[in-house]
This record gives sequence, C-alpha cells and structure tokens, in this order.
Amino acid sequence: MEARAGCVAAASPNTPNPGSRQGAGAGCGREANAECSSARRARRVRASRAGVAAVEFALIAPALALLFAGGAEVALHLRAWHRLERTAAEVANLLSQQERVSQADVAALFDAAREIARPLPAWSASGTAAERARTVVGIVRGTPSGNVTAWTCSRGDAALVPVVAGRAALPAGLALAPGQTVAVVEVISSTGRWTLFPAGGGFVPGARARINVHAILRPRLAPLDTLQGGCPA
Repeated sequence: MEARAGCVAAASPNTPNPGSRQGAGAGCGREANAECSSARRARRVRASRAGVAAVEFALIAPALALLFAGGAEVALHLRAWHRLERTAAEVANLLSQQERVSQADVAALFDAAREIARPLPAWSASGTAAERARTVVGIVRGTPSGNVTAWTCSRGDAALVPVVAGRAALPAGLALAPGQTVAVVEVISSTGRWTLFPAGGGFVPGARARINVHAILRPRLAPLDTLQGGCPA
C-alpha cells in the first residue's frame, strides 16, 4: 500500500514486522498520520474562513455601494447649491451697483448669471427636467402701507416658481421703510440631489429635489425702482 505524500501509511495487521522494529515503526506511522490529519484540518479551517469572508462581503457590499453613492450625491448637491448661491449673490451685487436699470442691463444680468453658474444652468426652459432652471431679478420698494414689488423680470422655465423674488413679502417678515428699496435675485434649479425617500415613502429613482437660492442687497447709488424699456425677451 502506497502512502500519501507527506504521510506514512499505518502498518497492516497482516504485515509481519520484525520484533526489533515493530514498536519504532508503528510509533513513527502514528505521529506522521497525526500531523497529516492536523494539516488537513487546518486546510479545511482556512477554506471555511475564506467562504465566510466571501459571504460577509456579499452581504455588506450593497450597503457599501449605497453609502458611497449617497456620499457622492450629497457632495454634488452641496457643490451645486454653493455655485448657484454664489450666482445669486454676484448678480444681486451687480444690480446693486447700477445707477439706473434698462432692458439691456437686465439682459446683461441674465448673461452674467449664466456664465457664473457654469457648468450648471442658471436659466433654461429646454432639455430634460434636470437641465431646467430659472433666474428671477427684481426690486422691492417700501411704502407707508408695506412692501410692494417695483418690477420683476425672469428668464428660464416659468414652471419653476420662486419663493422670494417677485414677491412683496420678504424673508423673516422684513419690512422696508418708505422709499427704501432692495434688489432681490433668486435662482431656481432642478439640478438637485436624488430623493431616495420622498414624502410619500419608498424609493423613487429619478425624483429630484429643487434648489432655491436667493440674495437680497440694498442698491448703493440709486433706488432702481424704475425699469426703463421693460423686461428683455
């Protein structure tokens, strides 16, 4: 009978062994077979551990992928929010420095908003829902009876409703003194984060939350409550 590699075959009870060698041979065989058994058990344990590790990874891989995707979406959303917020602030700053406002000046403000917001759209009425945006520019004037809208112009998707610009009511109930004016700029964009769990519950791939950002500044040189030539097309 041949022995396996690295193992010593146990002596057959029918195999005659000289009396002087029987004790030593049997002892060596038992020790070698014990070592082989230990090696086989070690290999089985290693294989079992490898299988357990594979199962554990398969269980946690979807959670890790979802965590990574969620982190990436949050980062992109914050980046878009910051860029559009900066766009609203810069356009309001440009408007506040004017001595008078004409149709051409408002058109230039819309062009500036488009350039500042790139690669995001500052205003667009075409493309997919995620590519649509709207920029609203206006002046609010204070009167003895309360705030009133002096003028408002917008460009982009009219379906995106502003929450600040174009309204006489200002955030936090701000009431302007009679004759005082403020420039209000709002940028609304559909380029927002994915809504994994909307108000109705459940997972809705493709649903997006809008971004609404605004800026309010006082005009520096003139009240700007009169728009010459009306809003640009």
